[in-house]
Amino acid sequence: MQMKALFPAGIAVLAMVGCTQQPSPPSPQGTLTGQYTGAGSGPSVVGGSAQNTTSAFDGTYTGLSNRSVSAAGTGLKSSEPSTTGCQQFDAPPTLTITNGLGQFQALGVTFAGYVTPQGHLRMISGYGPAVDVDFDPQTRTLRGQANSINCRYDVAWQRTA
Repeated sequence: MQMKALFPAGIAVLAMVGCTQQPSPPSPQGTLTGQYTGAGSGPSVVGGSAQNTTSAFDGTYTGLSNRSVSAAGTGLKSSEPSTTGCQQFDAPPTLTITNGLGQFQALGVTFAGYVTPQGHLRMISGYGPAVDVDFDPQTRTLRGQANSINCRYDVAWQRTA
């Protein structure tokens, strides 16, 4: 008789636990104001190849304001101004290239990649967003785009050291 009484009580407890709203896990892609989940101090993955790089582009590159016909205002911005949720920036963070490895940090994530001898640099975060830029030897500028799932930015860095 005691066993029969415990069985319905156990089912009721399981039903209550199963129906209780569980907190959602943090987004692995971060937010406009927060870091990506699991972000560390160094690169988690690196774009390009250490075997196909050069130190010819080594230096410090300062982020530039950028005007684009496709977006209003200046600075690093979405090429799709109607896209909601895209963080607007005045300029990209400082980029350093050492021994061919380019790196910068944004939202607590390190973007990193090796520059090719032709001057192409693809930096990845390990969380989806990527940056593709090419070096212009006449202006000593890296220009290209940063792309995430919903946002696309025109980016530029000027070599300053």
